[in-house]
Amino acid sequence: MVALDLIELADLVRPEDLVAEIMRQNPAMPVPVPIEELARLAGISKISAFETTGFEGTLITNPEKSDGHIFYNSRVPRPRQRFTIGHELGHFLLPWHRQATFNCSADDLKTSKAGWELEANRFSAELLMPQALLARECSPSREFDLADVIRVRDAFGTSMESTIRRIIERSERAYAVVFSHENKVRYTNFSEYFTARLTVRKDSPLPAKSLSRLDTSSTDDWNEIDAHWWLDDSQRGVTLPEFVYEQTLVQDDGYKVTLLTYDPED
Repeated sequence: MVALDLIELADLVRPEDLVAEIMRQNPAMPVPVPIEELARLAGISKISAFETTGFEGTLITNPEKSDGHIFYNSRVPRPRQRFTIGHELGHFLLPWHRQATFNCSADDLKTSKAGWELEANRFSAELLMPQALLARECSPSREFDLADVIRVRDAFGTSMESTIRRIIERSERAYAVVFSHENKVRYTNFSEYFTARLTVRKDSPLPAKSLSRLDTSSTDDWNEIDAHWWLDDSQRGVTLPEFVYEQTLVQDDGYKVTLLTYDPED
């Protein structure tokens, strides 16, 4: 059972502050977070799936934001639908997001550019994986691997990508994740403790000797590889470790998630 006192939310303008207040009002928040129930308590009177190839989600609301309708793409996996509902709810609750209709594309839900779409993304990520609840499953101070990420993903009803990004951004250890497709890098994320620079960037091929490239890495064990395959050794004044450790989750249609770590003391 969840509840919302909208008066307490009215003057909050940061996504993180909104989620913190929602969590304060719901100290026993269940997992997965009941995103549709929260949306209805916030004033969303209709939440419906629709078939589309152009948009991931739509919010239609009145000028006062006393009522709203959310529509989400019926063709995408359920974790992505949940993120979309959270994203549109963010537009509804954030007071500066004032327009009658929000039509949000897949690119909007991935954007890292400052603006309304990024704020809605931050709100959704925070609400679906609140820091306090996430810390119970995967403490920022402890080591983790892909098996832990999969466990957290399944518990929170979130996607692999959003789950590992959320864990890494909070981690107090040296971790990086490389998202690739057909052995070409799509994008990367780092914890603040991963201070080395990678040899790869967007559209780069995965390193030739990487077990991820060779499809021989797995989520079962860490694989040791000479650090120069992943870490840029041209940085002046930076001492690199001898080895990097990698794990890879091979997904459908050529997609992969590669987790990297090293010991800064090496």
